[in-house]
Amino acid sequence: GYPTRWEDQTKYRGGWVVDGQRQKSLRLRLQGKWGTLTNIFYNPYLPTLDDYFEPWTYDYQNLISAPLADEQPTARAISMVTGKYMDTIEAGPNWDDDLGGSQVYANNDPNLDGASDEEMRQINEINSTVFFYLPRICNHCLNPGCVAACPQGALYKRGEDGVVLVSQERCRAWRMCVSGCPYKKTYFNWSTGKAEKCILCYPRLESGQPPACFHSCVGRIRYIGLVLYDADAIEETAKSSQDQLVMAQRNIIKDPFDPEIIAAARANGIPSAKITAAQQSPVYQFVK
Repeated sequence: GYPTRWEDQTKYRGGWVVDGQRQKSLRLRLQGKWGTLTNIFYNPYLPTLDDYFEPWTYDYQNLISAPLADEQPTARAISMVTGKYMDTIEAGPNWDDDLGGSQVYANNDPNLDGASDEEMRQINEINSTVFFYLPRICNHCLNPGCVAACPQGALYKRGEDGVVLVSQERCRAWRMCVSGCPYKKTYFNWSTGKAEKCILCYPRLESGQPPACFHSCVGRIRYIGLVLYDADAIEETAKSSQDQLVMAQRNIIKDPFDPEIIAAARANGIPSAKITAAQQSPVYQFVK
């Protein structure tokens, strides 16, 4: 699941910010090197259990072993933290996924601060037309905040396909990656003592298959494919103003049919097979 109001970066400090009026340098919103050093044993911006939900199970044994009675036996909720019965379940891993989230949740979205009444009305109209049943997977960002935030260097972005992974051998449970991710797609596994995240089903990718959530999507609206982009322009793109970010990101994705782009790709060691794959993929048309 995801912490409530995970979009509130003033609380969780995820992603990047532009620092300095002259140099316009890009830095982590979470903290710099000195901040990481001073907070290495305590991350003040880490989501807590209360920000997520209290995990629970059910008393299934009562259903199995209940004696014959006039009333149907029930399976009461039991906290997986305290082991006690729970009278009220207040949140869960997919609590607001129906209809893309309830109106109450949507109306409190920090991203909608400043939206007009008419804009909010139009957003709420979506509830009557669209169902969202999509796993919220990792975005595998071009400039991942989680990778930059990890003091151990346990997270990395694969050069061959851009998949962002966590090395289970290098991870030392600092959990800076949880705060550094603006989408809170990285979480801490208390059973293994390691950070974990969506791996984009890379074993399936390596065998020519799409990730499981792409394959199982009922509406077939998820596509995966190869695109060519200008890696040198990522930092300048990330420095763009809020109203220019979307267009700036689209601009760094290059036309795979452009002769100059093809020549530049080959000069940078990209094999012809990948260029052909980018040309045959529908993803470029979707993005541009």
